[in-house]
Amino acid sequence: MEFYLKVSALCLALLVSQAVSASAQDSNAVVRGPFYSATIRAPHTNGAIAMKGVVVTVGAGKNAYVCYDADLLRVSMAWTGEFLEFGDTLNKIAWPPPPQVKGTPTFSLLTGPGWAKGGSLTDPRAGQQGPLPKDWAHYDGLYQHGDHVVLSYTVGDADVLETPGYDNGAFTRTIQFTKAAKNQILVLTDGVKSSTPAANLVKGRSSISVSLPDGKEFSIAGFNLPNGARFEITADARLTLNLPGIAANKPFQLVFSPAGTTQESAAIRENSLGDLRRWTKGGPAHWPETVSTQGVRGTGSDAYVVDTITEPLENPWNVKTFFGGFDFFPDGRAAICTFHGEVFIVSGIDDSLGKIIWKRFATGLFQPLGLKVVNNNIYVLGRDQITRLHDLNKDGEADYYENFNNDTVVTANYHEFCLDLHTDRAGNFYFVKGAPWPPEVTSPHQGCLLKVSKDGSKLEVFATGFRAPNGMTVGPRDEITVGDNQGHWIPSSKLSWIEKGGFYGMTPVAQRSLTLQRDGTNFVANPSEAEARAKFNFKGWDAGSPSPATYDEPFAWLPQNMDNSSGGQLFVTSKKWGPLNGSLLFMSYGKCTLFEVMDEVVDGTRQAAMVQLPLKFNSGLMRGRVNPRDGQVYLSGLRGWQTSATRDGGFYRVRYTGAPARMPSAFHAAKNGIEIGFTTALDAKTAADPASYSVERWNYLWSGAYGSPEFSVKTPGEKKHDTLEVKSARLLPDGKSVWLEIADLTPADQVKIKFSVDAADGTLMTQEIYGTIRKLGPARK
Repeated sequence: MEFYLKVSALCLALLVSQAVSASAQDSNAVVRGPFYSATIRAPHTNGAIAMKGVVVTVGAGKNAYVCYDADLLRVSMAWTGEFLEFGDTLNKIAWPPPPQVKGTPTFSLLTGPGWAKGGSLTDPRAGQQGPLPKDWAHYDGLYQHGDHVVLSYTVGDADVLETPGYDNGAFTRTIQFTKAAKNQILVLTDGVKSSTPAANLVKGRSSISVSLPDGKEFSIAGFNLPNGARFEITADARLTLNLPGIAANKPFQLVFSPAGTTQESAAIRENSLGDLRRWTKGGPAHWPETVSTQGVRGTGSDAYVVDTITEPLENPWNVKTFFGGFDFFPDGRAAICTFHGEVFIVSGIDDSLGKIIWKRFATGLFQPLGLKVVNNNIYVLGRDQITRLHDLNKDGEADYYENFNNDTVVTANYHEFCLDLHTDRAGNFYFVKGAPWPPEVTSPHQGCLLKVSKDGSKLEVFATGFRAPNGMTVGPRDEITVGDNQGHWIPSSKLSWIEKGGFYGMTPVAQRSLTLQRDGTNFVANPSEAEARAKFNFKGWDAGSPSPATYDEPFAWLPQNMDNSSGGQLFVTSKKWGPLNGSLLFMSYGKCTLFEVMDEVVDGTRQAAMVQLPLKFNSGLMRGRVNPRDGQVYLSGLRGWQTSATRDGGFYRVRYTGAPARMPSAFHAAKNGIEIGFTTALDAKTAADPASYSVERWNYLWSGAYGSPEFSVKTPGEKKHDTLEVKSARLLPDGKSVWLEIADLTPADQVKIKFSVDAADGTLMTQEIYGTIRKLGPARK
C-alpha cells in the first residue's frame, strides 16, 4: 500500500491534534495561526463544501470561524464553538474524508459564485470545478496582521479587500474596493424561504430578516453601504446585495446574526470602520521564538556518510515535523515545509551542525508537499495552489500569502495530493498530482504532470497517466523524470523519463476525454479524438477504444522488495560531491533508501539500472536538493504506514568525505552481455571470475490489476525468474569496468545482477544492481 493511503490515514490522526484551538487548556494544543486551509465540509452530508477552503478564526474568544471559498470567492459557511472534525482514529479510518465543521453553523452557501458577472450568477465552470474565470473573479491571496486576516481578490477589473469578524454573537464582513466600481452583485446566503422587506437605505444603513431552510430567522444589516445599495432575493432563493456604484476605499460592513440582535453592536462597529489597507503592510510577529537543535554528523570511513539536521520535535507551538519539501537560499539557509501546513526557515547549517536554528515562517497552508526558492522568494506547493510567501516588514514571518497560481482543480478525494515543485531553465514550474482512489476520474488534473508559467498566469497539463507520483525532478538541461508507485495499472515501482504529451500507464487518468488545458475561461471537455491527438500527441491511442492500448514505458523499474513506495529524484550538479557528481539519484519513501541511477540511450531508447547506496535513513525519502553553500546533497521526508521509517520526519545531509568510493557507476547492455563500470579500480582476479556474478531476469504485466507478479521472460505466463549464465567475465583496460558475457540476453523489464568482487585495495564489494533493458546495443567482441 503506497504513500498516499499510508500518510493520509496517519496524518488524519495528527491533524486532529493540529486543529486544536490555541486558547484550549491542553498544554499540548497546537498553536495555530489566524487561518487554516483545507477542503472544508458543512456539518451535514449534502451541505456546502469549499474545495479550496480558507478558514479564518475571528472574535476575541477565538471560537468563531468563517470559511472562504478561494475558487468561487464566496463565504461558504460560518460557525461558532468547536473548530473542525477530522474523522475517526488512525485504526478505524482508511480513507479519511475532508475535515468537517464541528461547531454550530450560523449560515452557509451550497454552491455558486460569490459575486455576479454582468448580473449573472450562473456558474460558468465546466463540471463546476476549479476557480472562476479570471475576468469574473480571482483570489489573489491574504494578508496577516496580528489577529486580522485580509483577503485580496478581484471582481472583474476591480481590486477588493475583505476581512471577516465576530462580536456579540454576530459575524461581520468588511469589504473595501480599492478602485471605484459599478453594478456589482454580492451573494450573502442561499436557501432563503421568506423574508421581511428590506429597510430603506438611510445614511448608508439597511437591514433585512430572512428565514433559512432550518426555519431559523436570520438578520443581515449593512453599514456605510454605497449609495443605491439594496438587498434582493433571486428567483432561486439567493439573498444578494446589489451595489450600483461603489466608491474607492470606502469600506462598508455586513453584519450576520440571529434576527433582532444586530443593531446595537453593529452601530458601534460602524464608527470604528477603517481603511483595510492599514493591515496590508506587515504586522507584529506571531512567533518571535526560535528553536535550536544540535545536528548529528555521520561517522565511518566510507565515501558518503549521512548527517542529520535534527528536527525541532519539541517546540513552543506543538507542531509536527512531517517534512513535505524544502529548498535552499543562496546563503545556505533552508526553507522547509511540513504536511500540516508549516514553513520553517532553518539556519546554522554549517559543517559542524552544532547549533541549528528553526524559525516558524508561515502556517495554515493546505497539505504542502513541495517547495522551491526562486530569487530568494519562497514558493510552496499546496493541494490548492502555489503560494508565494512575502515578509513585508522583514521580521522573519510571512505577512502576505500570495496566490501565485490556483488553477489546479481540487476534489474531495484524499488521494489527489499535489507533489514536489521544480523549475526549468526558463523559470516555469512543474509538479505532479495523484490520481483519485478508487480510480473514478472526475477532474482534468487527476494523475497529471502540470506546468505553470514563470509568471503564474497559466497552467497546462504536460503529461498524464500517473497514479501516486510522490516525487519528480527537472534536470540541468530541463530533463524531467517522475517516480510512481505500484497499484492498478502500475506493475511495480518505476521511474519514467517524461516527454510532453506522454501517457505513463494509469489508464483511468489518461484524460482522453478532455483537452487538459485551461483556455483562460473554462476547461473544454470532450473534443474529438483527432483534435486531442493533434493538440497533445498522445502515444498509443487505439482508435475506437475507450482506453490507450499502450503507454510510455519507464526507463527503470524496481521490484517491490527494493522499493514499495517511490519518492523523488535529484540530478546532482556539484563538483564537491565526489565521484557521483552528475548522477541521477532516486529516493525510496517506503524503504528509506537512496539509489544511484545509471542510464544509457541505445538507438534513441533510454534505459537504466539502479544500485542502492549503502546509507541508512530514519524516515522515508521524498525530496532532494544540493546546498549551494557546501555543494552537498540534502534529503528530506516523513513517515507513514508500511514503511521502515522510525521517525515522523527527517532532514539529512549526504556528505562526501573524500574517502574512496567503491560502487557501480555505469551500466551498458549489449546483445551478448553487460558492461558494468565502477568508481574504483578492481581486483583483476575476482573481477574476471564468472562465479563473482549471478544474473536473473523477469517481466511485469501492465494491467488493471493491483501490481504485477514477476513473470518469466523466456516462458511468458509463468511466475518465475529466468536464471542467466555468465559465460565469461573480463576486466577492461581501464581497470574499473568489467564485461560480462551472458547467454540468452534479451530485453526485460527487470534484470538483477548480484556481484561480489574485490576492489584493487582488497576491499570486498557486494551489491545488487537492478536494471531495465528495453533495447540491446551491438554485440561486442
